[in-house]
Parts: sequence; C-alpha cells; structure tokens
Amino acid sequence: MRETILSIPSPTGPSTDLLKFSWEGTLLKEIVSIVGGIHGDHLNGIYLCSRLIRFLDAVEAGNEPDYFLKGKIQVIPAVNLPALQEGNRLWSFDDLDMDLAFPGNDQGEVAERTAAIVYQHTYDSQFGIILNNADTHYEDAPHLVCLNPDGLTKDFARSLGPQNAREPEDSPTLRLCLYHQWIENRMPSVILSAGKPDHLNRTLCETLFSGLVNSLLWTGVLTNKRKKAKKYTVRFNNRDNEQLVFADAGGIFLPLVQSGSKIKKGQKIGEIVDMYSGAVLESPLAPSDGYLVTLRDHPVVYQKEVLAVLLRKQKFSLWPF
Repeated sequence: MRETILSIPSPTGPSTDLLKFSWEGTLLKEIVSIVGGIHGDHLNGIYLCSRLIRFLDAVEAGNEPDYFLKGKIQVIPAVNLPALQEGNRLWSFDDLDMDLAFPGNDQGEVAERTAAIVYQHTYDSQFGIILNNADTHYEDAPHLVCLNPDGLTKDFARSLGPQNAREPEDSPTLRLCLYHQWIENRMPSVILSAGKPDHLNRTLCETLFSGLVNSLLWTGVLTNKRKKAKKYTVRFNNRDNEQLVFADAGGIFLPLVQSGSKIKKGQKIGEIVDMYSGAVLESPLAPSDGYLVTLRDHPVVYQKEVLAVLLRKQKFSLWPF
C-alpha cells in the first residue's frame, strides 16, 4: 500500500509528499521498518528501497514463486525528498540536518515535522533498518553500525550480510538521530552503510538487496517454502578497534587501495602530491593490519584530515555469545 504520511505545501509549486509503502501478511505480530534517504545524497539507500518495493509488490501479487508475506513490512524510501530533488545533502530552504531533528516536533520546522511523522510511523516496530552511506568526501565498504547490541540485535545483524559492524560514539549528536530514538525504544535496529554520497552503485545495491530479503526471512515477516534465512558471520568491532590514518600534508590524495580490502601493516595507502608540481609530499602507510572500512574519496585534502579508517585485527574475530 502506498500512503502519503505528510504533505508540505509550497508557495512556489506543488506540495512535497512524504510516502510510506507497506505490506501486510496473515500474521501481524512482527513489524519491520526500513528507512532511506534521511539525507538527499543517500542514493544507494533510496535505490535499495525502490528495489525492495518492486520485489514486495511482486510478492503481494503472487509473482515471486514461493515467497509469502506473513508479518508487516513498511518502507519509507526518501525521508528528505526536497534535498534529493535539489541534488543536495540538505534542503537549501532550511539547511537543517534531518538526522539531527529526531524525535521531531509536530509544530516545528519542516525537518522537525518530517522527523516527527517518520518516528511516529516506525517507533512501535519490532525491527528497524536505516540505509546510509559514507559521509561527504568518503566511501564506505558495506558494514553495519550497532550501539551496545544485545543478543537479538546481533542475530538480526547476522542476517543482513556485511561482515563487519562498528560501534558509533554515544554522543549528544547521536541522540538526535532516528537510530538512537529507536534503540531508546528498545527496538533491535541497525544502520547499514555502503558506498559514497551522490553516487549510485547498482552492483553493490544488488548484493545488499539479497541481504535485506534474507533479513526479512529471518524476522519472519516474509517466508519462502524452499529457502531458509542464512546466518552470516559478523565481526562486532568496538571503537577501540578502529584506527584512523591522517594526512600529514595537504595536497591531492591519490589512493592506491580500495575500501573493503584487507590491509597489511606498512602497506602504502596512497600518495599525497603537490597540486601544482605533482611532487610526492607524503606516502601514508597503514599503521596496522586491518580491514579498510572507510576511504577518502575526494582528492583534495588538508593536513590532519582523515584519509582512511581501519578495523584492526583482534584476538577473537567473533563475540563468543
């Protein structure tokens, strides 16, 4: 079902409508909410939602053999539609970060009203997924973000496919995000981050799509007579396990590695060259063995900027519980 959950009038043109898509099976014990496009440059997440909507419409119509709806699935594909339509991360009208507006305010600015309606439509779900990508100027290898996950949340994370999960900093900023509002409401939920802003990687999205369908099978809102949900291996990394590689010089950064690759201690990450002469100013090296989860994508860098984030090897690759 397609539903307009918020319509914002515009003095210069048509109203902006916030859409929610939902499907209901025979048993409504479990509800899974999937949210994308909190920022206008989250193109992979928005495309993933459209891919999922098409698939679930086909399931509902009986055009996906062996798949059946059992619980309730709801998808909000483009929370920050005005920013998406402008081609910006934030909407230029108010320049407010949508993901710093939760739980929102029914009587507030547009971003606050949007945040309020998104939260109201998702807070009572049993499971939640937020689709994200790297921050501006960076590229993320597919990974999950979980804050103090309990056993149920870890099992949920293992259904999605990415092999690494990171721990976010529990900061005042995080507490204004939709994800933190969900976990305060004791909802098992994760952030799935992959790719870079303002870029659509369809091959990557197809891989992530398979994981999303598997997670719906795991939660029980979707069933398949011939297929059971897979349980993937996930390494849960705390913040102490992350190692940042900084630039000691400013210039043009030319990476020699790719996000998602395994790096050896002392391996060259790339080169920083002078933007005028092309002379090599620095060759940053990996400080330890690890998995390259985030890599600088924008070439112009300044001294002390982060070039890469490594997830260092740890004694135990898996939590023992």
